[in-house]
Amino acid sequence: MSPRGGAGLCAALVLLRPLPLPAQGGWVSEPAVQQRLAAGEIVVEAGDSVDPSRPRGSVQAAVRIPATPEAVWRVMTDCRQATIFVPGLKRCHLVARAADGSWEEIEQEVRYSWLLPAVHYVFRAKYDRPRRMDFRRVSGDLKEEEGAWLLTATADGSATVVEYEVYLDPGFWIPQFLVARTLRKDVPAVLSGLRECVARAAAHTPAAQATP
Repeated sequence: MSPRGGAGLCAALVLLRPLPLPAQGGWVSEPAVQQRLAAGEIVVEAGDSVDPSRPRGSVQAAVRIPATPEAVWRVMTDCRQATIFVPGLKRCHLVARAADGSWEEIEQEVRYSWLLPAVHYVFRAKYDRPRRMDFRRVSGDLKEEEGAWLLTATADGSATVVEYEVYLDPGFWIPQFLVARTLRKDVPAVLSGLRECVARAAAHTPAAQATP
């Protein structure tokens, strides 16, 4: 994983135990949510509805992207593109990877808010390509950050529903409302930026190479 390096993504990630993100079902399968996704909306839930034990630092969100899971995966695990679609991400660098590509450790520098200093951390991203990524912070300034990405092709194969769940504990003093507000603002921006990057990548892919 060269500069590709697994923006694993998005504002810091890595995991040793999976979060309870099910194979698509649960909240995303609800008809109202499906309608909103089909209309192009980014659907976000935060707080108690995500994890009652972590009411202030938990967010889950979903977006529908008109591309295959593989096409989405290539963009979301590319460090060079992560700095484009992840708010506040200043640096993304591959530290280590498994010989079989099943996991990578990524160093990132993020500034979550102009009120806060930049934070540095390393996370491990565990891959089940192109279906799922679990991530968890392993070192650095943050006390804890963990989450998961789930990519599910629609029934007709015309699009991919991308689910993202994250829990963040900065480990230093910061008003909890600011943590929650930052996540509610940044997570939709990440998914919107990812969708735009996937569209740009598709526009620059020769037709003969469009199918992975």
